[in-house]
Amino acid sequence: MNAIQMRRGMAPSLEGRPLLEVSGLAVRYPLVSALTARLLGIRQRFLDAVIDVSFALHEGRTMALVGESGSGKSSLGRAIVGLQPFAAGHVLFEGRDPFAGRRGGNSTYHRNVAVMFQDPHSSLSPRRCVRALIAEPFVIHGFRERDLQAEVERLLALVGLPKEFAERYPHQLSGGQARRVGVARAIALNPKLIVADEPTAGLDVSVQADILNLLLSLQQKLGLSYLIITHNLALVRHVSDETAIMYMGRFIEQGPTAEIFAAPAHPYTAALLAAQPKPDPDQRRTEAPLLGEVPSLLSRPSGCEFHNRCPRAQEACRRDLPDTYRPTPSRMHRCWFPLGGV
Repeated sequence: MNAIQMRRGMAPSLEGRPLLEVSGLAVRYPLVSALTARLLGIRQRFLDAVIDVSFALHEGRTMALVGESGSGKSSLGRAIVGLQPFAAGHVLFEGRDPFAGRRGGNSTYHRNVAVMFQDPHSSLSPRRCVRALIAEPFVIHGFRERDLQAEVERLLALVGLPKEFAERYPHQLSGGQARRVGVARAIALNPKLIVADEPTAGLDVSVQADILNLLLSLQQKLGLSYLIITHNLALVRHVSDETAIMYMGRFIEQGPTAEIFAAPAHPYTAALLAAQPKPDPDQRRTEAPLLGEVPSLLSRPSGCEFHNRCPRAQEACRRDLPDTYRPTPSRMHRCWFPLGGV
């Protein structure tokens, strides 16, 4: 039985306080200075990339952030790990605010929360061998008393690479091998949470499956929680417990992955699911296609920001931003006319 099959049988408990709690988070990027805005009469000084995002992630669980390019997924992930300041909201880790009094988060938080970047090769310094790359977290966090040679070999074994790989350089690694080195770096300090940005991007399908099985196997062994940022819905279906759909910086649907795939409430979610390849060549598509492109964040549509691409849009959609609806304790959506009347 592989790790994906084991994952389907898992049902981690949701009792107790969440590992990660995000409340009302907002990320905005400055476009011009206050002085320039005043001199030129510019009203919009900021680009809002993430708006009022809230969610909770429990220990041992996997949550997926899904959306098209520019939806705010990576900005949200970077804000959570302290790589991007946020303009409003709170992040709690094990019930504590890691950013209280410190902009980028405290050192304990950065030992407990690791990052896997999207491009495995570009995230590895080409001037350093694999041994130095994997040992780097121990050096940065002051664990110089550790037997770094033994730690590197232990981590290489955990990610399925022979110890001889310690002497290689990034240019000598395939995409899958470079990703495994990135995983080894991420788990070096025994974190509780890994934020993985497109963990299978640029990999062959067979290698993607190997990496997914590795991540899920490590979750079983080490008790890891994952926040996965992706547009790959096949990945989401197999590995995530919870899914949040983002559009123009907002969560527009959120809930258990199985429920969302079985009965999406938001037309955007349904369109994303419909766009996925179907294995049966004789099965005709009956779902409405996803029309147009994501509007510019500098020129947000009025009302529901999806209305100019939505086949179900009505006057209320063009006029008013939908409220947050919670049809069940585990489901959320922002839509005036949800599918199935949810």
